[in-house]
Amino acid sequence: MLLALMFVLAVGDAQAPAQPVDATKVAVSAPVAMVEIDAGKMKGDLIRLAWSADNRQFYLQTAEQDGSGNVRLRHFLLDLKGQQPRGAGDMPAWAESYWLWKSAQAAPGFASYKIAVEQQQKRLTATANPMGGDLARGGGDAGAGRGGGATTTGDAVGAAQQSQMVNVVTLKLKGEVVGEFVNTPPLPGTTLTWGPNGSGLIAFKSADGHLVIMDQQHRKLEIPGTKDVSMPAWTMDGKRLAWLEKTGRSKFTLRIADVTIPTS
Repeated sequence: MLLALMFVLAVGDAQAPAQPVDATKVAVSAPVAMVEIDAGKMKGDLIRLAWSADNRQFYLQTAEQDGSGNVRLRHFLLDLKGQQPRGAGDMPAWAESYWLWKSAQAAPGFASYKIAVEQQQKRLTATANPMGGDLARGGGDAGAGRGGGATTTGDAVGAAQQSQMVNVVTLKLKGEVVGEFVNTPPLPGTTLTWGPNGSGLIAFKSADGHLVIMDQQHRKLEIPGTKDVSMPAWTMDGKRLAWLEKTGRSKFTLRIADVTIPTS
């Protein structure tokens, strides 16, 4: 049921598509660091990053689960002035609309260009590193242990010998993995974002943590210097691309790049 509902509200745009874009011809400026975010102060895991309609503001959402399994959502707004996120009473309507668009199962303007969802049980060793990072693991930092210090050789060997059966949900687009979630509900928008309507482009976090743009012909453009990427977010007009870069246990840098998409 979870997989059936994951994309139920996030459907592709049915408009007549424009000519698909060649991803290798997309120009991306050098990313600019906008603000350092301490998610620890926001109480919970960051699970949403959304652009406002005028591209001047962000909405951020965190989720915190208590011992009884209840989840509390918190809402924040962030201006493009280097200021820290400020609390908001609820999620703005524009943020919900944007999120459904950017994390849809089908590309905006191309209803047949759809993400496939695979679910399986597999045995995972303790040293495995799913592409979704901490959020995909459903746990804390893999390197944390014994008060956050380094593990011993014996610890490492013991961990390598441990394994467990886990539930893995994998999102694939033309065979390319664009999201993987281990023992946690799949949240497509945390690892991918569609490009503007009719472009046929998608930006996603690769298995090694880089930000990659791909087109319908599977041509790819890796954005230089990106690492530990999460929450990629493309403006609906296609002119800017934002993402979070993990810099510490609960710290992130919001980076933004200008994007030029060829018109022919």
